[in-house]
This record gives sequence, C-alpha cells and structure tokens, in this order.
Amino acid sequence: MKTNEHSPTLPNGTEVIDLVDIVLTLFAHKYKIIITTLLCALLAFLYSVNIEPLYTASVLVQLERNTQNNLISKLMDPLIDESTSSATEIGILTSRRVLNQTIDALGLQIDVREKKFPFIGRWLSAFTKEFPHYISVSSFNVPTENEDKPWTLTVLGPDRYQIETGEAGVVSGKTHQTLKQNGFTLNVAALNAPAGTTFILTKYSRYALTQALLKRLTALELNKDSRLLNVSFSGADKQKTIAILNNISLNFIEDNRLRKTEEASKKLNFVNSLLPGVLEKLNQADRQLHNFKEENGSIDLPMEVKVALDSSVAIQSQQNELQLAKVELSKKYTSNHPVYRALLEKEALLNKDKNTLSQVIAAMPKKQQEILSIKRDIEAGQEIYMQLLSRQHELGIASASTVASIRIIDEAVSNPIPIGSNKWLNIILGALLGGILSCGYCLALHVFRRTLEDVETIERHGVDVLASIPGSEYSQRKRRHKLTSGKTRQDIWLAQEHPQDLAIEALRSLRTGIFIALKQAGKNSLLISGATSGAGKTFISSNLAAIMADTGKSILLIDADLRLGKLHELLGVREKGGVSEILQGSLMFEEAIQPTARAGLDIISRGSVSGQSSELLGSDLFAQLLQWAQLQYDYVIVDTPPILAITDAGIVAEHVGLVLLVLRYKTNSVKELSNVINRFKKCGIELDRAVFNGVQNGESSAYKYARYSTSL
Repeated sequence: MKTNEHSPTLPNGTEVIDLVDIVLTLFAHKYKIIITTLLCALLAFLYSVNIEPLYTASVLVQLERNTQNNLISKLMDPLIDESTSSATEIGILTSRRVLNQTIDALGLQIDVREKKFPFIGRWLSAFTKEFPHYISVSSFNVPTENEDKPWTLTVLGPDRYQIETGEAGVVSGKTHQTLKQNGFTLNVAALNAPAGTTFILTKYSRYALTQALLKRLTALELNKDSRLLNVSFSGADKQKTIAILNNISLNFIEDNRLRKTEEASKKLNFVNSLLPGVLEKLNQADRQLHNFKEENGSIDLPMEVKVALDSSVAIQSQQNELQLAKVELSKKYTSNHPVYRALLEKEALLNKDKNTLSQVIAAMPKKQQEILSIKRDIEAGQEIYMQLLSRQHELGIASASTVASIRIIDEAVSNPIPIGSNKWLNIILGALLGGILSCGYCLALHVFRRTLEDVETIERHGVDVLASIPGSEYSQRKRRHKLTSGKTRQDIWLAQEHPQDLAIEALRSLRTGIFIALKQAGKNSLLISGATSGAGKTFISSNLAAIMADTGKSILLIDADLRLGKLHELLGVREKGGVSEILQGSLMFEEAIQPTARAGLDIISRGSVSGQSSELLGSDLFAQLLQWAQLQYDYVIVDTPPILAITDAGIVAEHVGLVLLVLRYKTNSVKELSNVINRFKKCGIELDRAVFNGVQNGESSAYKYARYSTSL
C-alpha cells in the first residue's frame, strides 16, 4: 500500500506501512465494506441458484494404424504410412457431416423449456420441490426465416394448448394432432403440466446448432503420436450429454468405416478395369510364342540368355508395379510430394537397369533376341496378372467386410457432480471477493484522495484550526432511532437537547477562540461556511450560536443559505418572512426577527427559496442588514452555502469580521481545502480560521472531554 505523507519513516528516509492507519481506515468504512460483502454474497447466491448445472462426459477413442498389403507398401515402406493423422481424424470428428447425423438421430433441433420467473424461478422450484412439468414434441417445423426464434406455447388443459405464431396470431391445438398454420407444423405427443404453464419452443437451424455443439465438444490427443483421443462434451442434462457424446462417437466410427469401404471399392474397380487388358496382352504373347515354335522349332537357350531373360522379366514386373503405384499415389499426392518423387527415383533406376540389359540383349543373335522378347512378355504378363488377381481378391474381401480403423476404448461417462454446484463455496468466494474489492477500494481512496485526517495537514495550508469537534454519539443514536422507527430523518439541535455532549464541550472551546478572534478583528460578526455539503456548517452555526448566547450575550443567527437553508427546521421557527423577503424589499429588518427557545438567541430564517441568491446577497440592502444587526446585537453569525458549490460565501465575507470554514474529518480532501482557499482569494478574502468537524473517537485530532461528560 502506498503510504501517505504522515506515515512513519526509517532513519534512511524510507517510508513504511502504518498497519494501525490501515486498520483505522478500514474500520471507518466498516459499513461500506459489510454492505459490499453481503451484496456480493447475495449475487453469488443468485448466480448459484440460476446457473444451469454443467455435466462433462468423456470417451476415449483409439486410432488404429492401417495395415499395408498393397503394391505401394511393398515398394515404398517405410517411406509412407497410409494411416491418417490424429489432427485429420479430429477434424472429421468435429465436422458438420458427423454432427449433423447426431442432430438428426437425437432430434436436437427442437428445444423445449419451461418459462420461469427470472433469477429466482429455479430457486423457487427447488425450494417448493415442485414436480417438473413436461411436454413431448414429436415434430416442430417453422419457415427458414423463423428458425432460432423462441415461440411461446401455453397449456390450456390436459390435452389442449395454444401457441403464438407471429402474424398468424394465437393458434390452438390438441395432443397427437398435427397443427399446420402458415408454414408452421407442430405435433405435441404428450402434456404433463397444469393449465397456464408456459413453455418456450425453439427450432434451431443446423448452422446455429452445429456451432453450439462445437463450443461444447472437445477432442485432444492424449500424447503426441499416441493416436489416443480424449473426446469430451458438456451439457446441462447429464443423460442427454452422455447420449450425444455416444452418438457422435458411433457416427465417427461409422463414417470411418464407410470411407474405408468406399476407398476399397474404388481400388477394386480400378483393378477390374486393368485385368482384361493384361489378359489380352498375355494371350497375344502366347500366340507369338506358338507361331515362333512352328516356324523355328524348339530352341535351347544358352545360360547367358536365361539370365538375361530372368533379369528382364524382373525389371518389367517391377516397372508394372510402379505404374500401378503411380496411379494410386497420383490420387493422393502431387508430383512434388516426397513419396511421389521417391517413386520416380525408383522408376529411373529401373529404366537405367533396363537400358543396360537392352545393350547386352542387342549383342545376341537375332533368333535369341526374338525368343527372349516373347518369353519375357509371357512371364512378366503372367506375374502381373497373378498380382492383379490377388489384389482383386484382397479388395473384394475388404470391400465386403470393411472394419473401421477406429475403436472406442472407454464409453462415455459423466462426472456425477455438476461443475459449479457447490452453492456454499460460491457464496463464500463471492463474499471473499466482495470483501477484498471493498477493502481495496477504501484503501485506494484513502491513499489517492488524501482526505483530511489531522489538524497539521490543515494548518500547513496557512489556516488555523480553532477547534476539533468530535462526532456526537447522541446525535447518531437519535438518527438511527428515527430511521428504524420509519420517521423522516431530521437533524437535532444538540445544544438544546443534550448540552453535556462532548461535541458541545468542544464548541465551548471554539467559542473562546472566536471571542478572541473577533476582538482582534474589531467586528462582532462572523461567517460560517463549508467546503462542500455535508461538512456540518449548519450544525456548527446553530450550536455555536446557542452556547454563545449562554454567556449572556445577545446573538443573531442569519440563515444566508437562500437555496437549501434548514436552520428554521432545526430551531423550530417559521420559514417565510426571512432574508429573501428583506432583500426583496417586502419586509423590514425588525419584522424578520424571530426569537428561539434559547434565551438571548434570535434568528432570521432564509425566507422563500430564491434562485438569485448571489444577486440578493450582493445588494446594498444585505450590507445594510449586517450593519444594522451588528449595532443591535452583541454578535452576529451568518450561515452561508458551501463555498465550492456557489460563491455566496465569498460575497458575504467582505462584510464580516471573521470567516470560519467548516471541514469534515475524512470527508473533505486536501485538494478541496486548496480550492476553498483559492476561491476566497479570488473574492479578496484571506481564509485563516477553520473548524475540524466530525473527528472520530480514538483519533489523535479529537479532544477528550470525558471529565465533563456525564452518563447518558
């Protein structure tokens, strides 16, 4: 906490935190802190009873790796893995294709909620233990432009209801009967609610509902490359949340199975399309071999020709496999993909070996070359044909009995206790937050606003403090009693009702200082004003006038607050016929004088409320009033409005001998004091006297008069 200018300091000049000052500051704002804490606790309670319970269900899914039994795997393993990545599967899981299947299967587009009283409706239902009302809607369709809008359905009887359909007005219907009206279609299967119960029906659009599901659906891989997905879903209804997550998981698995089936079918069709051409080439090679034997008879091939034949057949077989692999890879990858480029590199090596072998074959006799070419075509064709037949058999089985490469390890299960259901914990946290915020606000206000808390701060601004007036416990008790009894709050004349109060004893000390100051000024009139409203100027002027009259002097109290003056209420005199009427020329000075219940004290009330107070107080007639009063009375006290609100006090100050400023403890700030001094300076007045009012018991600024006090 930032310390103020009066905080204790270490010898090296470093300021330290004054814990006593912090405690006293918080104690001074105790009611504000208590009220804020209780209010935050109440808000936390209302939040707890109104928030919907949130259940979270989770399921564990395994992504199995695909087995590699095709030409690509034989040629490229381990360069390529045909298994899709976890990120790809998560994208498919959260796709609209999968979620829309769940929406249709569970009928999530139709939402029915009972309309309850705001904020406390759920709490009242729980408190009264009312059996939940129920309505079953089998179908509900609205025009596309009316999707995502709420519609009000009111129960009329055991099997009757009415619904507001916008421009068509209110339409009535019965259960088990389809209601059709202007594009609206509604079929209510069951009603379990008393007449007058209101429900809100909403037909959500697929887009809005999908977005809502995505916000509540989470899929994460447990560990990198683990291929284990933890899928979770949250919702207010425990059973419904589990059902939605289970359905999404099943749709995800079925989508994976269908994709694998479709892929196997496409590959099977491709293989089937190649078989006739390969068989035709094989038959053609057999015919060529038959014709060659008829023309040339049987020919024994040397060993080097057989070796060249075997090598040529192997190269031709590998080239054919590469061609099939290129066709399959071209459907998945571009020509710049590393896997595709690796395949091209293998093809280039095979072509190089084939060219080398071709040079060897070219050096052989012509008959050997011819028989070698025919036998190579036959043997290579037979191997390719057998590979295609084997592949056809594999793909046929795969297409007929495809199994998904995804399986559920743990089925959906929800936490038994919903999130945020601990109401007492929420209330305690709310109260704690309220206490922290209120204490922080009060301490920040104490540090940055710098309210007046001691006499030394005031006197450093060149203003002498004649007295510090403690707060009156008697007045506070009286105010609390009036508030609790339902009476209108009204200030009391403390000097008249309880003259033994400590505040009155302090005012007697002030009286002595004022007598001395007025004697030095050579005038018998003083002005009392406050920095702002609430400083207590009316309290000081009324009670000071009473105790000054106790000395046997004649005192005249003038209420110059022509807008909000309350002295007539406090002293029990009439309001009309006062200063306003005198300054308007409708009343003589003597006619405005009113005696009070205090001997030696007279008062001139404010009169009728005037919006031109500055003009009236600045008139020559007011100066004449003060001159006349100073001659007729021993002392004249003028109560004026707060100087920072309006400049009336500055106008009156030039006619009196002493200006007394009332400052309230921990209410007025140092900045306000500076502004008051500057305001009086602009009016040509040097402010040099003040009263520190409302000082709390236990503060160093308060005078103790306990020895004069009697038991109350």
